[in-house]
Amino acid sequence: MADRLDAARSAVVQRNLKALLVSTPANSYYLTGFRAVTYSRPVILALTEPPVLIIPELEATHAQARSRVPDIRTYSDAGLGGYGGKSPLHLALDLAVEVLQAQGVTKAVGFEPSGLTFEGHAYLRESLGRGLEPAGGIVEKQRMAKEEEELALIRKGCALAEVGMAVEVDASTAGTAEVAIMAEGNAAMLREAAKRYPEDEVSAGSRPVSGEKTVLPHSIPSGRQLRAGDIVIHGTGCAVNGYYSEDERTIFVERAGPEQRRLFEIMLRAQEAAIATIRPGVPCREVDQAARGVIEEAGLGAAFIHRTGHGIGIDYHELPFFAPGDETALVPGMVMSVEPGIYIPGVGGFRHSDTIVVTADGCEILTPYPKNLDSLIVG
Repeated sequence: MADRLDAARSAVVQRNLKALLVSTPANSYYLTGFRAVTYSRPVILALTEPPVLIIPELEATHAQARSRVPDIRTYSDAGLGGYGGKSPLHLALDLAVEVLQAQGVTKAVGFEPSGLTFEGHAYLRESLGRGLEPAGGIVEKQRMAKEEEELALIRKGCALAEVGMAVEVDASTAGTAEVAIMAEGNAAMLREAAKRYPEDEVSAGSRPVSGEKTVLPHSIPSGRQLRAGDIVIHGTGCAVNGYYSEDERTIFVERAGPEQRRLFEIMLRAQEAAIATIRPGVPCREVDQAARGVIEEAGLGAAFIHRTGHGIGIDYHELPFFAPGDETALVPGMVMSVEPGIYIPGVGGFRHSDTIVVTADGCEILTPYPKNLDSLIVG
């Protein structure tokens, strides 16, 4: 963890900055080891020399137990007034400015644009003026290649996702509601987590969607009951100590028609082409093009309406991306989803997603649940 802080400080200096205010929850967790439940009370890491962690007072005991940054400062919101008064964000920023001034830092202070609201930026600028500079991406780039301890957590999440997937696929019979399947999948993953990883913090996320809803790449399960002939896209995954996983399969209830089979096989070939392209040194855009080329060759380019994949870690979607414009070269330790999709209104959506880790000579698939069509016809 100290190495992470040192690397981040070096990157800050290379940007010609004196300090960086880290305000995105994923980045502060990555650098400090303290993962807060954040909503209205922000956590800010002042990446100074030495660094200082700024937290709400009610998190003090938690932070003292987890944070690798020993200097912890707290603010209290117990006396806040109503509308028009200072907010918890103001209090946290006031404390950050105090830290900077105490260390003699009054200019070349970086902030994370994605982690600070416009209102927060305006408030901070009142104190720092022209000394405040946007400095996004410093920690996000550092997070792209995962360390062994991070990979271990993601592997746990993938193992749990596979358990959930098996339960959900078996439960996908005509007459069963999406939310009932979701409940079974989540329960199975959490029960298994209690057995295998009792010391870890685990949350489960299942999202089976069926029928006409499968043409929506992002949809929410409902009480809709599965019907014979339905397509169902299952998505399972667990976050283990804050690290995510993703596992998706397209299945069929009782039967698959000729057009469904054709589109499914094209999707599967596209995913296989993408996975075969993954190895160190390959730009992310080439992986996207490998999948996109298969779909475009079939005359379905307009039906592929998203990128081929994304980084996975503390954020569910993080750098880099298997997207047409991403020139990032793959390196060992990057964890990505591979999920090309085809969406045809009136027919259905078709998407598998696997979590993979880039290795020295290719990639390892962490979610090996069966993908072939015959294995995915249920009932």
